Amino acid sequence: MAEQDNTITVSVVAFGPLSEEIPRNQEIQMTKNSTIQDLIISLNLEKWLENGLTVAINGDRCEIERELSNDDEIALLPPVSGG
Repeated sequence: MAEQDNTITVSVVAFGPLSEEIPRNQEIQMTKNSTIQDLIISLNLEKWLENGLTVAINGDRCEIERELSNDDEIALLPPVSGG
């Protein structure tokens, strides 16, 4: 639960090489009206946006401009390589 009226708490799940840059599972407090892009910037992961990062909220893929809600689970999905 958020501690203050102007904050929300979201869970972040990182996969693949992203889990080496940030803890795989963590809870983060953000201000209300924050977007996934704001979250990515706060985690210093902007370079992944240029490399094809895909994101999902509560299991549904979405755009990085999507606004976050309290108790959302955000999955950060790096591009998959291979053949």
